[in-house]
Amino acid sequence: METIEISNFTDLPYGENIHQSAAIAKIDEEIDYEILSENKNLEYIDFLNLTEAVKILGEFFDVNTAVITKESYICSVALGSSIETAYEKAIDCDPLAIFEGTVGFSKTVTSTVAKQIKAMKIKNIIAPKFEQEALTILLKNNEINIIKVNTPLQELLGFNAKDIKITPFGALIQEQNQSKLTKNSFKVVSKARPTQQQAEDAIFAWKVSKHLKSKSAVIAKDLSTKAIVQSKTNDIICTELAMDYACESSKEAVLAIDGAIENIETINAAIQGRIGLIIESGNGAKSNEICKLADKYELSMIATNIRNLKY
Repeated sequence: METIEISNFTDLPYGENIHQSAAIAKIDEEIDYEILSENKNLEYIDFLNLTEAVKILGEFFDVNTAVITKESYICSVALGSSIETAYEKAIDCDPLAIFEGTVGFSKTVTSTVAKQIKAMKIKNIIAPKFEQEALTILLKNNEINIIKVNTPLQELLGFNAKDIKITPFGALIQEQNQSKLTKNSFKVVSKARPTQQQAEDAIFAWKVSKHLKSKSAVIAKDLSTKAIVQSKTNDIICTELAMDYACESSKEAVLAIDGAIENIETINAAIQGRIGLIIESGNGAKSNEICKLADKYELSMIATNIRNLKY
């Protein structure tokens, strides 16, 4: 195991709570960024939210992408024909998260987007480029932190080779999750075949699910999340809550689960929500039984043979 050197600590205003002191330290593999706003003092939670945002930006670096994060959670993700469309779709998924949240863009922030952002109370905005007019608009609001990423977005995934968690039992160290879908892992296991749009939504939802805290469920349609539920104890709770959040948007949409579906009730919830396709890892204890139930209701299912658990 190689040595990881941490030095050059910079104090932060406070940690997760005001009574906790905190700092951020330089590491060899950190991304190159610059703060364009007058406020240079990012807080502890800001760095956590920005971290979640860049994971998604790295995943969808080559298309127009907007992501909203808050309280260190990914709240909504959307792709669009333009950055403006992606932003509007992201807000539709979780309108409340944008309030004092962090928003990230994979492409140049335009003046049109800047005007929309100015009207909302957003904490952080991060992107690889900003139009000059957009910067002029955003800089008038000294409460917004404007962060420009200089590192190519495609390099943001796996920027740090190791995932480290400090516990009372010692430091847990593992490789970062670099899983990718391949033709060998991506398999339709149901009789009902997905449409081209459903297949694209399935890949999109799976990529989002990869970065969520387990257990998680993502409902996606038209390359936009309609509901994200994460950090629960089982897939039944995740799916039922996701259906409640998505409401009518779940019809013919895609449901992504980060592991293998473990309960028949999860499929029943998807059927009641009129989900069109489910993408999960498969190879679970009840996978055959679950697949038969999906066939009974003409529900498409894709097995990836990849579990994206994240704790």
